[in-house]
Amino acid sequence: MKKLFLIVILFLTGAPMFAQTHAGSISVKIADAAGNPLPYASVGVRKAADSSLLKGQMSDDNGKCFFEKIPAGAYYLEVSQLGFTAKKSSVFNVDATHQQIDLKTLVLATAPKNLQTVNVTGQKPFIERSEGKTILNVESSAVAAGNTAMDVLRRAPGVTVDKDDNLQLRGKQGVTVMLDGKLTYLTNEALADLLKSMPAESISQIEIITSPSAKYDAAGSSGIINIKTKKGQLTGLNGTVNASFGGGRYLFYNTGLSLNWRTKKLNVFGNINWGDRQFFNTRELHRTTGGSIPMQFRQDVFQKGEFLNRSLKAGIDYTITDKQTIGVMVNAYSNAFWRDAPSATQIANKGGQTDSTLYTGVWGNNRFKNTAYNLNYKLKLDTSGSEFTVDADYADFGNNMKTLLADSTISAHTGTVSQRSSINTTPYTDIIIKSIKADFVKVLNKTNKVEAGVKASFVDTENFMRYDSLLNGAFVPVPSQYDQFVYKEKILAGYLIYKKQLKKTDFVLGLRLEQTTADGNSISLKTRTERTYLDFFPNASIDHKFNDNNKLSLAYSKRINRPGYGQLNPFMFFLDRYTFFRGNSYLTPEYTHNTELSYMFKQKYIAALSYSRTNDIWDEWLIVDDETRITISTNRNLGTQDNYSLDLTLPFDVTKWWNSTNNLSFFYNKYKINDPDPTKNFSTEQLSCNFNTTNIFTLPNNIKIEVGAWYNAPTVYGIFKSRAQGAVNMGVQKDILQKKGNIKINIGDVFASNRFRGTAEYNNVYLNVNNRWQNRTVNVAFSYRFGNTKVEAARDRQTGTADELRRAGN
Repeated sequence: MKKLFLIVILFLTGAPMFAQTHAGSISVKIADAAGNPLPYASVGVRKAADSSLLKGQMSDDNGKCFFEKIPAGAYYLEVSQLGFTAKKSSVFNVDATHQQIDLKTLVLATAPKNLQTVNVTGQKPFIERSEGKTILNVESSAVAAGNTAMDVLRRAPGVTVDKDDNLQLRGKQGVTVMLDGKLTYLTNEALADLLKSMPAESISQIEIITSPSAKYDAAGSSGIINIKTKKGQLTGLNGTVNASFGGGRYLFYNTGLSLNWRTKKLNVFGNINWGDRQFFNTRELHRTTGGSIPMQFRQDVFQKGEFLNRSLKAGIDYTITDKQTIGVMVNAYSNAFWRDAPSATQIANKGGQTDSTLYTGVWGNNRFKNTAYNLNYKLKLDTSGSEFTVDADYADFGNNMKTLLADSTISAHTGTVSQRSSINTTPYTDIIIKSIKADFVKVLNKTNKVEAGVKASFVDTENFMRYDSLLNGAFVPVPSQYDQFVYKEKILAGYLIYKKQLKKTDFVLGLRLEQTTADGNSISLKTRTERTYLDFFPNASIDHKFNDNNKLSLAYSKRINRPGYGQLNPFMFFLDRYTFFRGNSYLTPEYTHNTELSYMFKQKYIAALSYSRTNDIWDEWLIVDDETRITISTNRNLGTQDNYSLDLTLPFDVTKWWNSTNNLSFFYNKYKINDPDPTKNFSTEQLSCNFNTTNIFTLPNNIKIEVGAWYNAPTVYGIFKSRAQGAVNMGVQKDILQKKGNIKINIGDVFASNRFRGTAEYNNVYLNVNNRWQNRTVNVAFSYRFGNTKVEAARDRQTGTADELRRAGN
């Protein structure tokens, strides 16, 4: 199996090396009459002899296109864009003396408003890459159909998922996840549940940002993942229905409907998705403890469960005048989740002889709700790009759980039950978030620009857990085990950014200030922790363009990763007879300094070298009592992390029908761990790599085949070391019903190779983890567009969501 997996990867990535060499290249920039770049314009290279199409692509965010491997001959470019009149370039020759053709700038004229409408025909590539940001165009992927947001992120370049479903980027923890440009403020567990229940059909793009500007919140020491949900941009009344069905060991389905009504001044939009996803996962957990009597715990868990997910997004944008726009939007998610997780734990002595077996049954259900409201206002101050925007947000998150846990210990020698217990817990979490921010952009002239803004956010969380124990056949409350924890956080922020353009060099200087006031109150334990601290987060970058084919960039930023609310709760939570979790009210934020040097060749090949130092890094820590055999999992500030990484983005047009995008990341992690006992301090380090390839084969009759693979080499994070992970995914899609319908079929994890395996070893603890889940799946997805499918020629193509992200510093 491993040999077959490697052969597939070598085939997908090695083929470009054997591609035929060609004579020349073509570069061009597409702009409007005012000189503004036009992104996503359709640009085709046509043969002058018969006007047949040789190659085609879409212009990037800067309006630029670059074609390579162009055979000798006579050609012209044909360019079209929504809202503009199509244009052809003059004929030019590619030959031995004219190998690098630079057509400079092609200017498109605005199409008359009252003469025509333009059909939407462009499609973005699945993966786009620029300095500091990777964009996954999820809606264009055949492999993503029928999957979840978590499934897509597992395959994303540079992203890894650990044993607890926490996201990492370039081998570093501290990833901030945003939905439509808004912070989620969720606990790690709640965020993982949300991502595992969010259908990929509701997602337009996923942005992975490794070098955020000072306009973004400073949270997220390794970077930001922004999930952008779909929103219509067509005029008139139109919509899309979609449905997907699939399964592996268990079945799942998802259905959705989106509607959009747009006039010149008003845009009303909404979409709803609902689905049912059954799942399972197995966990083998082997733990060895030291002490005078070393013991082994060999636990096997089989968990089966089901997600019932519902999501709603609706909003209105109203253009008051040509310069003023106001909008309101609501995002709502509701998940019902149940699970059944029986386990058996063999307790053995040092020689491996079983002493007893602990049988545990866990039955639980969980209801999660997430409702967020946004009110936004935008004022265009002039025609050069100056603007003022205001956003006000209110969000309410609730998580209500009920869990029944029953266990019994059976002696291996006598077969009798020595211990038996049953408990019923009902934890509840409520989070209220209120925030308001204002952003100001002033274009001073063609080479100077200033941005400034302020933000205030207020977070109120309350955690309550009731604990009942079975006594004489009835559950009775145990008030001494009740937990009530209240956490309040206020962050006041402001930023200033100055941008300067010289002939070939761009400078960006930014500074963000954040004052944090935090108050954690454990009412149950009668302890309170209060903190107030002011942080400065500088941000700077320099971009130098040597010519159209060579660009060098240098960036620096400082970021913060604050602990989750649940990780600050000092209460002791019961997991099983020998395992507990306890928060740490003294946990402090970790701070990361990032420096990145990147080089772009021919506007698409990118090499990025980066270094980061994280101080006061916090992560999981295990405390074992050798006498009672009890293990307590907690979080503490461990020490420092040094991360060195080299990222390569290598897109190839192997042939005119085969496009291959490859991302390769090497990173070296070194941790210096400070033990509570200074004499036991230690270090751990690992050189690792991530690899991701996506291959699109365009066949006749509107058929596209997508083959992708990803591989994560063994790595280290904190006290844990993980083994290699990887998978190969395949999909096919075809437009039907006069291109209004689309059908996608895919196979996820073709070789069923994806699983998590890891170890931890320090002091008196040795831990070995092996997790598997439903990985090999088959999905069938169908979507159909109805209503008006045309866009007004002179309408702005940016959606309200894209505006919001641009205001947030995109």
